[in-house]
Formats: sequence, C-alpha cells, structure tokens
Amino acid sequence: METKTFDNNEVVFKQGTYAETMYEVGTGAIGVFAAYGTPNEKLLATFGPSDFFGEMGLVECYPRSATAVSLAPNTTVTEITSDDFANFYQDQPQKVLAIMRQVSERLRETNRRYEEACHAVYDAIEAEKAGQRRPQSLRSRLSSMLKHLRQSNAGA
Repeated sequence: METKTFDNNEVVFKQGTYAETMYEVGTGAIGVFAAYGTPNEKLLATFGPSDFFGEMGLVECYPRSATAVSLAPNTTVTEITSDDFANFYQDQPQKVLAIMRQVSERLRETNRRYEEACHAVYDAIEAEKAGQRRPQSLRSRLSSMLKHLRQSNAGA
C-alpha cells in the first residue's frame, strides 16, 4: 500500500480512466464529482478520514464513474490494490468488514433515493391521468429531491 499526499483541488483520479485500486482517506477530505471541471459539474459525495472510495475500480474492469479531488491541503490517501485487498482477508478482516459496511450503506441509500424518485414519477403520472393538478409539478418535485440528495451526499 502506498500513501499519497494531495494539495487542495488536486485530482486523485479522473472519470473515464481505468484503475484497479481504491483508497482510504487518512487526513483531509475528498470530493467525488461527476463531469468535474465542466459547467455540469456535480458533487456526488465527500469522504473524510477512515472513509473508503473508489472501490468500484478495485472490483470492476470499467472506467471510473466519477472524478475524485482533494478538498483540503495536505490530504492523504492510502492506495489499496487488489493484492492489498486480498491480504486484508488474512491480516485485517475487520478492514474488509468496514469496507463492506460502507458499500452497503451507500447502496441502501441509493436504493432509497431511487424508490423515492420512482414514487414521485408514478404519482405525477397517475395524477395527470386522473386530470388532477398536483401542488408541485413533477419537475419541481424531482428538482427538490435532487437538491436534498446533493446536500445529504455532501456529508457522506
């Protein structure tokens, strides 16, 4: 495992690149962005000390789905390769369990958000079919949900 130090706003990895590594934050903070550096840039999540990120790169052979950027000066992260991860099973099983818990929490939250969005769309369609007017348009409801999701992700 290798520890790396990043300055504020320095890219750890870019969306679209391939890598079979994940990271654990030592100090500072990491932001994960979609469309980083473009007008459509969106902060998806932030991670602090002891948080893991980039695990999809470790277990899948797909390009990175987002860009990770340091959000504080002297942010340190430990790079974890597939070999390092395999060694965790023998040497540090509690670390594997911690990673699994974080991934499970993220998946559970994503599922909750997806279900909420599906309900909003369904309710709007059913109201339109019935000729009812909704107090909020579908666009307004979804916009409000997205704003809430971004705020809750910022503290993830």
